[in-house]
Amino acid sequence: MRKPVVGISYKTYVNTIDKATELVKALADVTEDEKEVEKFVFPSLGVMYPVAQVLKGSEIAFGAQNISPYENGAYTGEVSIESIIDMGGTHIEIGHAERQSIFHETLDMIHLKTKLTLEKGLTPVLCIGERERLDNKSGRKQVLKEQILTSFGEVDAALIEKVILAYEPVWAIGQAEAADAAYVHQTHEIIREIVKEAYSAEAAEAIRIIYGGSVSKDNVYEITTHNDVDGVFIGRFGHDPANYKQILHIVKQVKSK
Repeated sequence: MRKPVVGISYKTYVNTIDKATELVKALADVTEDEKEVEKFVFPSLGVMYPVAQVLKGSEIAFGAQNISPYENGAYTGEVSIESIIDMGGTHIEIGHAERQSIFHETLDMIHLKTKLTLEKGLTPVLCIGERERLDNKSGRKQVLKEQILTSFGEVDAALIEKVILAYEPVWAIGQAEAADAAYVHQTHEIIREIVKEAYSAEAAEAIRIIYGGSVSKDNVYEITTHNDVDGVFIGRFGHDPANYKQILHIVKQVKSK
Protein backbone atom coordinates (compact mmCIF):
# COMPACT_ATOMS: atom_id res chain seq x y z
CA MET A 1 0.00 0.00 0.00
CA ARG A 2 1.38 3.39 -1.02
CA LYS A 3 1.95 5.84 1.82
CA PRO A 4 -0.05 9.04 1.25
CA VAL A 5 1.81 12.33 0.88
CA VAL A 6 1.07 15.95 1.76
CA GLY A 7 3.77 18.38 0.70
CA ILE A 8 3.98 22.15 0.62
CA SER A 9 6.13 24.70 -1.18
CA TYR A 10 6.53 28.26 0.02
CA LYS A 11 8.09 29.37 -3.29
CA THR A 12 9.69 32.75 -2.44
CA TYR A 13 6.83 34.10 -0.36
CA VAL A 14 8.50 33.48 3.02
CA ASN A 15 12.09 34.70 2.81
CA THR A 16 13.19 35.91 6.25
CA ILE A 17 14.64 33.64 8.90
CA ASP A 18 12.21 34.72 11.62
CA LYS A 19 9.09 34.22 9.51
CA ALA A 20 10.23 30.95 7.96
CA THR A 21 11.28 29.33 11.22
CA GLU A 22 8.13 30.50 13.00
CA LEU A 23 6.00 29.03 10.21
CA VAL A 24 7.64 25.61 10.06
CA LYS A 25 7.77 25.33 13.85
CA ALA A 26 4.01 25.90 13.93
CA LEU A 27 3.62 23.34 11.16
CA ALA A 28 5.66 20.77 13.11
CA ASP A 29 3.66 21.48 16.27
CA VAL A 30 0.24 20.94 14.70
CA THR A 31 1.29 17.74 12.92
CA GLU A 32 3.71 16.19 15.44
CA ASP A 33 1.61 13.10 16.12
CA GLU A 34 0.85 12.36 12.47
CA LYS A 35 2.94 9.48 11.15
CA GLU A 36 0.61 7.79 8.68
CA VAL A 37 1.06 10.49 6.05
CA GLU A 38 4.43 11.50 4.61
CA LYS A 39 5.01 15.24 4.99
CA PHE A 40 7.56 17.47 3.31
CA VAL A 41 8.26 21.20 3.10
CA PHE A 42 10.11 23.17 0.45
CA PRO A 43 11.21 26.47 2.01
CA SER A 44 12.71 29.36 0.11
CA LEU A 45 16.33 28.41 -0.64
CA GLY A 46 17.71 31.38 1.30
CA VAL A 47 16.25 30.17 4.61
CA MET A 48 16.81 26.46 4.17
CA TYR A 49 19.50 26.08 6.84
CA PRO A 50 17.55 27.68 9.72
CA VAL A 51 14.44 25.75 8.64
CA ALA A 52 16.51 22.55 8.71
CA GLN A 53 17.53 23.28 12.29
CA VAL A 54 13.92 23.80 13.39
CA LEU A 55 12.70 20.62 11.68
CA LYS A 56 15.52 18.41 12.99
CA GLY A 57 13.97 15.46 14.81
CA SER A 58 10.45 16.29 13.62
CA GLU A 59 8.17 14.17 11.43
CA ILE A 60 8.39 16.70 8.59
CA ALA A 61 10.95 16.16 5.83
CA PHE A 62 12.34 19.10 3.91
CA GLY A 63 14.25 19.81 0.76
CA ALA A 64 14.98 22.27 -2.01
CA GLN A 65 12.72 23.81 -4.64
CA ASN A 66 15.54 23.47 -7.15
CA ILE A 67 19.11 22.19 -7.50
CA SER A 68 21.95 22.41 -9.98
CA PRO A 69 21.91 19.57 -12.50
CA TYR A 70 25.56 19.02 -11.56
CA GLU A 71 26.85 17.79 -8.22
CA ASN A 72 29.69 20.32 -8.02
CA GLY A 73 32.00 22.37 -10.18
CA ALA A 74 32.20 25.75 -11.90
CA TYR A 75 28.46 26.50 -11.92
CA THR A 76 28.25 29.97 -10.43
CA GLY A 77 25.02 30.79 -8.62
CA GLU A 78 23.69 27.24 -8.51
CA VAL A 79 22.69 25.26 -5.41
CA SER A 80 24.49 21.93 -5.12
CA ILE A 81 22.71 18.80 -3.98
CA GLU A 82 25.73 18.27 -1.69
CA SER A 83 24.60 21.24 0.41
CA ILE A 84 21.03 19.91 0.63
CA ILE A 85 22.28 16.53 1.82
CA ASP A 86 24.61 18.15 4.34
CA MET A 87 21.66 20.04 5.84
CA GLY A 88 19.63 16.84 6.12
CA GLY A 89 17.34 17.47 3.17
CA THR A 90 15.62 14.45 1.65
CA HIS A 91 13.35 15.78 -1.11
CA ILE A 92 14.05 17.84 -4.24
CA GLU A 93 11.36 19.62 -6.25
CA ILE A 94 12.16 19.30 -9.94
CA GLY A 95 10.66 20.85 -13.07
CA HIS A 96 8.02 23.16 -11.66
CA ALA A 97 6.14 25.05 -14.37
CA GLU A 98 7.62 28.36 -13.20
CA ARG A 99 11.14 26.97 -13.56
CA GLN A 100 10.30 26.06 -17.13
CA SER A 101 8.41 29.18 -18.18
CA ILE A 102 10.39 31.88 -16.34
CA PHE A 103 13.85 30.34 -16.16
CA HIS A 104 13.69 28.34 -19.41
CA GLU A 105 14.44 24.99 -17.82
CA THR A 106 14.32 22.22 -20.42
CA LEU A 107 13.23 18.60 -20.10
CA ASP A 108 16.85 17.55 -20.66
CA MET A 109 17.94 19.62 -17.67
CA ILE A 110 15.04 18.21 -15.64
CA HIS A 111 16.30 14.74 -16.54
CA LEU A 112 19.81 15.53 -15.25
CA LYS A 113 18.36 16.80 -11.96
CA THR A 114 16.09 13.77 -11.57
CA LYS A 115 18.93 11.36 -12.29
CA LEU A 116 21.30 13.12 -9.87
CA THR A 117 18.69 13.23 -7.11
CA LEU A 118 18.01 9.51 -7.38
CA GLU A 119 21.69 8.61 -7.59
CA LYS A 120 22.34 10.55 -4.37
CA GLY A 121 19.52 8.71 -2.59
CA LEU A 122 17.06 11.62 -2.30
CA THR A 123 13.42 11.73 -3.37
CA PRO A 124 12.61 13.70 -6.53
CA VAL A 125 9.22 15.43 -6.50
CA LEU A 126 8.93 15.63 -10.27
CA CYS A 127 6.38 18.15 -11.53
CA ILE A 128 4.50 17.33 -14.71
CA GLY A 129 1.41 18.83 -16.34
CA GLU A 130 -0.12 20.17 -19.51
CA ARG A 131 -0.12 23.93 -20.17
CA GLU A 132 -3.79 24.11 -21.14
CA ARG A 133 -6.78 21.92 -20.42
CA LEU A 134 -6.84 18.97 -22.81
CA ASP A 135 -10.16 17.19 -22.77
CA ASN A 136 -8.91 14.84 -25.46
CA LYS A 137 -7.55 11.94 -23.41
CA SER A 138 -5.06 10.70 -26.00
CA GLY A 139 -3.69 14.21 -26.51
CA ARG A 140 -3.23 14.64 -22.78
CA LYS A 141 -1.51 11.26 -22.55
CA GLN A 142 0.93 12.16 -25.30
CA VAL A 143 1.96 15.41 -23.60
CA LEU A 144 2.45 13.75 -20.22
CA LYS A 145 4.23 10.75 -21.72
CA GLU A 146 6.84 12.97 -23.36
CA GLN A 147 7.42 14.82 -20.08
CA ILE A 148 7.70 11.66 -18.00
CA LEU A 149 9.89 9.62 -20.34
CA THR A 150 12.24 12.50 -21.15
CA SER A 151 12.54 13.46 -17.48
CA PHE A 152 13.34 9.87 -16.51
CA GLY A 153 15.58 9.29 -19.54
CA GLU A 154 18.54 7.13 -18.51
CA VAL A 155 17.35 6.64 -14.93
CA ASP A 156 17.69 3.07 -13.72
CA ALA A 157 14.22 1.52 -14.02
CA ALA A 158 14.62 0.06 -10.52
CA LEU A 159 14.69 3.62 -9.11
CA ILE A 160 11.54 4.87 -10.83
CA GLU A 161 9.25 3.89 -7.97
CA LYS A 162 11.20 6.17 -5.61
CA VAL A 163 10.01 9.25 -7.52
CA ILE A 164 6.96 11.21 -6.40
CA LEU A 165 5.17 12.47 -9.50
CA ALA A 166 3.43 15.78 -8.81
CA TYR A 167 0.71 16.29 -11.39
CA GLU A 168 0.28 20.06 -11.66
CA PRO A 169 -1.74 21.20 -14.66
CA VAL A 170 -0.19 24.56 -15.47
CA TRP A 171 -3.60 26.08 -16.19
CA ALA A 172 -4.73 25.35 -12.60
CA ILE A 173 -1.70 26.73 -10.74
CA GLY A 174 -2.45 29.88 -8.76
CA GLN A 175 -6.11 29.91 -9.75
CA ALA A 176 -9.20 30.36 -7.60
CA GLU A 177 -10.21 26.74 -8.23
CA ALA A 178 -8.31 23.49 -8.74
CA ALA A 179 -8.88 21.31 -11.77
CA ASP A 180 -12.15 19.44 -11.36
CA ALA A 181 -11.88 16.10 -9.59
CA ALA A 182 -13.03 13.97 -12.52
CA TYR A 183 -10.33 15.46 -14.74
CA VAL A 184 -7.68 14.94 -12.05
CA HIS A 185 -8.75 11.35 -11.46
CA GLN A 186 -8.65 10.49 -15.16
CA THR A 187 -5.22 12.12 -15.53
CA HIS A 188 -3.76 10.18 -12.61
CA GLU A 189 -5.03 6.99 -14.25
CA ILE A 190 -3.28 8.06 -17.46
CA ILE A 191 -0.02 8.76 -15.63
CA ARG A 192 -0.01 5.37 -13.93
CA GLU A 193 -0.78 3.79 -17.29
CA ILE A 194 2.22 5.56 -18.86
CA VAL A 195 4.55 4.24 -16.14
CA LYS A 196 3.15 0.73 -16.54
CA GLU A 197 3.61 0.72 -20.31
CA ALA A 198 7.12 2.22 -20.20
CA TYR A 199 8.49 0.34 -17.20
CA SER A 200 6.42 -2.31 -15.39
CA ALA A 201 3.18 -2.99 -13.57
CA GLU A 202 5.19 -3.14 -10.34
CA ALA A 203 6.70 0.32 -10.86
CA ALA A 204 3.29 1.74 -11.78
CA GLU A 205 1.72 0.30 -8.65
CA ALA A 206 4.52 1.51 -6.38
CA ILE A 207 5.06 5.06 -7.67
CA ARG A 208 3.17 7.80 -5.86
CA ILE A 209 1.28 10.43 -7.81
CA ILE A 210 0.09 13.56 -6.03
CA TYR A 211 -1.98 16.49 -7.27
CA GLY A 212 -0.94 20.14 -7.06
CA GLY A 213 -2.66 23.25 -8.37
CA SER A 214 -4.88 25.38 -6.12
CA VAL A 215 -5.38 22.64 -3.54
CA SER A 216 -7.42 23.78 -0.53
CA LYS A 217 -9.24 22.30 2.46
CA ASP A 218 -12.45 22.74 0.46
CA ASN A 219 -11.49 20.60 -2.54
CA VAL A 220 -8.95 18.12 -1.16
CA TYR A 221 -11.52 15.49 -0.15
CA GLU A 222 -13.03 15.21 -3.61
CA ILE A 223 -9.62 15.24 -5.30
CA THR A 224 -8.07 12.48 -3.18
CA THR A 225 -10.97 10.00 -3.17
CA HIS A 226 -9.57 8.23 -6.24
CA ASN A 227 -7.16 5.34 -5.65
CA ASP A 228 -4.60 6.73 -8.09
CA VAL A 229 -4.31 10.04 -6.20
CA ASP A 230 -1.80 9.47 -3.40
CA GLY A 231 -1.91 12.91 -1.84
CA VAL A 232 -1.50 16.59 -2.61
CA PHE A 233 1.13 19.28 -3.13
CA ILE A 234 -0.08 22.49 -1.50
CA GLY A 235 0.77 26.09 -2.28
CA ARG A 236 -0.69 29.29 -0.87
CA PHE A 237 -3.72 27.64 0.76
CA GLY A 238 -1.38 25.87 3.18
CA HIS A 239 0.50 28.94 4.43
CA ASP A 240 -1.74 28.89 7.49
CA PRO A 241 -0.60 25.85 9.53
CA ALA A 242 -4.21 25.26 10.60
CA ASN A 243 -5.20 24.84 6.94
CA TYR A 244 -2.30 22.47 6.35
CA LYS A 245 -3.36 20.41 9.36
CA GLN A 246 -6.94 20.20 8.11
CA ILE A 247 -5.82 19.14 4.63
CA LEU A 248 -3.51 16.53 6.18
CA HIS A 249 -6.34 15.19 8.33
CA ILE A 250 -8.67 14.88 5.33
CA VAL A 251 -6.06 13.03 3.27
CA LYS A 252 -5.42 10.66 6.17
CA GLN A 253 -9.14 9.95 6.54
CA VAL A 254 -9.65 9.34 2.82
CA LYS A 255 -6.63 7.07 2.46
CA SER A 256 -7.33 5.01 5.56
CA LYS A 257 -10.64 3.79 4.19
